[in-house]
Amino acid sequence: MASKEVSTEAHSGTSDEGPFQLAPVILAIGIAISAVLPVFLTGALAVQIRQNLNFTPSLLGSAVAVFFLFAALGSFVSGHISHRVDGSFVIKSCMLFSFTVLAAIGIAGVNYPTFVALLALGGAVNGALQPHINLFLSHVIPKRRQGFAFGVKQAAVPLATFLAGLAVPAIALTIGWRYAFLSAAPLGLIFFFLAPKSVQMAPGRTGTAKLAGRPSAAPLVMLALGMGLGTGAANSFGAFVVSFAVHSGWKPGLAGLLIVFGSAIGVLARIGNGLAADKRHGQHFLVAACSVAVGGLGYLMFSTTDSWMIIPATVICYGAGWGWNGLFIFGIVRNFPRHAGYATGTVQSGAYIGSVLGPLAFGFIVEAHGYQMAWILAASAAVCAALAVWIARRSIIASQPEAVG
Repeated sequence: MASKEVSTEAHSGTSDEGPFQLAPVILAIGIAISAVLPVFLTGALAVQIRQNLNFTPSLLGSAVAVFFLFAALGSFVSGHISHRVDGSFVIKSCMLFSFTVLAAIGIAGVNYPTFVALLALGGAVNGALQPHINLFLSHVIPKRRQGFAFGVKQAAVPLATFLAGLAVPAIALTIGWRYAFLSAAPLGLIFFFLAPKSVQMAPGRTGTAKLAGRPSAAPLVMLALGMGLGTGAANSFGAFVVSFAVHSGWKPGLAGLLIVFGSAIGVLARIGNGLAADKRHGQHFLVAACSVAVGGLGYLMFSTTDSWMIIPATVICYGAGWGWNGLFIFGIVRNFPRHAGYATGTVQSGAYIGSVLGPLAFGFIVEAHGYQMAWILAASAAVCAALAVWIARRSIIASQPEAVG
């Protein structure tokens, strides 16, 4: 991978011609994992970090919220410039910053303000990276396999939680949580050298042409709202599931393995949704809406007082509540093929805003009213997310004859 120049100028992404190459997909998922690890390591290692830095559940939610707030800003800005710059520079810069953030948390994250400041930088890196990776895949992968490609790419999130969950018994409970961050830091350097040498704008998108014919803002805003509500609930789940399991009587090591188990299900769900999308014409947003609604059932199951319900609830939350993201991004690319970077950057900025408010609200609700109320509200957010996506889909189909929904 390191020796080959991958340029989106050579693959417009508008055709089904050409062979499918797995290397760009593997590269994309590795890059995405290295950028998102700081927040999911924080969630998985929350019990150990809180004991060391002495902060409350609401401050944990605030720390996660800061990551996604800066991710929203980074995604919005990066999406709007994605057709003007060579994305290779952005990707390589993000990988260097990813290395810096993970290493700095392990070495210098000695108090809560410093820890949060480093998470903020990590969030900006993660957000800035996403539109360029999405644009990269939309141009180098044939359309007939893009569902699979985006499913694998979005599987970076559950894979990151998988690795974070393994870090609990393997590193955090043996030599300390700081070493988990230090162990992950070299990924940034590795993918700096493996990053594509050129990720350029599509042919013909120079000068003012790249601004012409941008899609209506209304459906994108509604999609952003739906993705924001859905990912807000999902990221609250990811940030607090370990703490909730320990609160319910689970041992910390077993709680970490719960994330490992659930993350594996999330990976399979995202890839499976992508494979199914490649065989289906349209209805991508409809399937995504149904998936996030089913995930709401999982959040509701957490609100019961039976600790054994954590296992089936985790399966549903990871499989359905988190399994729709890759399909959703694929749906955006397929419905807005000429503006993939702009559309995904705009919608994902909404997702990050939801991920700010979700964990933040979840943490404060836990302190004020307990976990039961927090899970009920997460379930409600998932249902509202499904409704918003359904409304956006109808609007897109009505306004764009070429849309596939």
